[in-house]
Amino acid sequence: MPGIISSVIIASVSATAKVFVIGGIGYYAACRPKTSPILPPAAMTAISKMNFDLLVLPLIYSTLASSVTPQKLGSLWFILVSALSVISISYGVATLLGKLPFFRVENKIDFDALRIAASFPNILALPILIFPTLCEFSVVHDAFYLGDITVNGEGSPTEVEKYKSCVDQSNAMIFVYFFGWNFLFWALGYTTLVDIGSKRQISKAHSHGTIPDVPLDDSFDIRDEQISVDTSDTGGNNDRELQMTAGETMHTNELPVRESQNETEKNSCISFFVKALIKTISSPGFVAMILGFVTACIPPMQDALFEQGGILRFFGSAMESLGSASSSVGTIVVAASLVHQANEDDIEEAHNSNAEDNIMATSGSNIDCIAANTTLKRTPNVHCSILNEEQVVDNIDTRGSLARRSSLPQIGSMIRRRSSLALAAIRHRKPTVRMHSWFITSRLIVSPALICAVIVAMDCRGILAEIPDLAKMVVIINAGLPGAQLVVITLKSKGFTDSASIVAKVYLPSYLLSAFTIAAWTSVALFVSIPKDSGASFCR
Repeated sequence: MPGIISSVIIASVSATAKVFVIGGIGYYAACRPKTSPILPPAAMTAISKMNFDLLVLPLIYSTLASSVTPQKLGSLWFILVSALSVISISYGVATLLGKLPFFRVENKIDFDALRIAASFPNILALPILIFPTLCEFSVVHDAFYLGDITVNGEGSPTEVEKYKSCVDQSNAMIFVYFFGWNFLFWALGYTTLVDIGSKRQISKAHSHGTIPDVPLDDSFDIRDEQISVDTSDTGGNNDRELQMTAGETMHTNELPVRESQNETEKNSCISFFVKALIKTISSPGFVAMILGFVTACIPPMQDALFEQGGILRFFGSAMESLGSASSSVGTIVVAASLVHQANEDDIEEAHNSNAEDNIMATSGSNIDCIAANTTLKRTPNVHCSILNEEQVVDNIDTRGSLARRSSLPQIGSMIRRRSSLALAAIRHRKPTVRMHSWFITSRLIVSPALICAVIVAMDCRGILAEIPDLAKMVVIINAGLPGAQLVVITLKSKGFTDSASIVAKVYLPSYLLSAFTIAAWTSVALFVSIPKDSGASFCR
């Protein structure tokens, strides 16, 4: 028993260390050389797209096509249901923990964005790097070998065959898990993120007295966010009559309007579900998955592509070679993106600070210029050309009020004070300690603990007797991974840079801390999933 425990711990630490060594390379590539990084921010989108389209898709197809059999398809339902359950439980955990006084996030928009981030773990780039390393250890591939690969159909399998079986099984489960993850993201995560980002843009625009520049999206109607304007202080009988008429009309039509709103909400939910299903089915990953299943269900085609000497072996080998590079490239992209996203807001803040200083200096010059022109009772001269057209008009209109003021320094003081408040507001857009503690506790500790407890309870009651032991390990490890990068990418792609910045800054420490939590949950998953010598689960 002590030997098994030490082997499990070594396997878990080695798999996690491998991930963070590759991630460290991505971090270095994003920072050095300082003047011209190997992976500059402008290249990240293109590299990420290249990795998924040219490397991950071949990996999905080759893994499913070469390892899945019609007999195994019946056991994959557990993975799909688990993906939906893990995300739902994670969402509920994040919501409940967010209600506690110590974890409560005051800003509701930040809370909603981070709650989605805490619900969707990074289940593609990290797992396909972790599981091959785990399968290298005999304590893992011996326990999960199903006897489906032997030498010429007879004899004992070799260590290489056991390793290949373990890797292929785990990757197939990861991609089925990804299908459920993808569906819930489009049904819940994407629409919620767009709504959150739109609300933040509108909130910022109203606070500055400007028109919100919100990217239009099917899931967000800007008319829902309109703010009514009270005109009761304008006076006049006509205004009062209009208000009374409007009030009577609203009271008369209240019930039909409410029924119409309920019907609209119902149709909206159905529309979200249908759109999520369409987006999932039409996504390249799902198409590659279906092609892999079709190939696996046609044994002659499967042999031609993936058996040695097959007539189409060159194509199958090319898909496998491309897919083998996807996990490393994906991890490098994740690490580099975290660095750029965390630094991007700091750079922008410095630019804003410099711009604010220039505005303050310009404002002081403009006030002096306006004062001189007011005293001389003439329009602004060429020395005031730094003012734009709107400022000139405003200054002409307010010339009389300026002349009545006893001292101009009060105006300069007011402008500087407001500028300082604006700068303070900009700098305040940083994650608080509560945000970090709540997100890390929810995503990396409580959610995986709850998922693990549910699986143990079901397994001890015999409910999972027909489920492959490897599937239990896949679900537990995926439940303990940090948040998905797609959340930040979605917010940025829609122009919601403020929300994306908050999520990215919360991600960075959570990814660093996950070096320890992933190793811990991987060890727990191995203990829970590896059967005893008798074949019984660990709790029996």
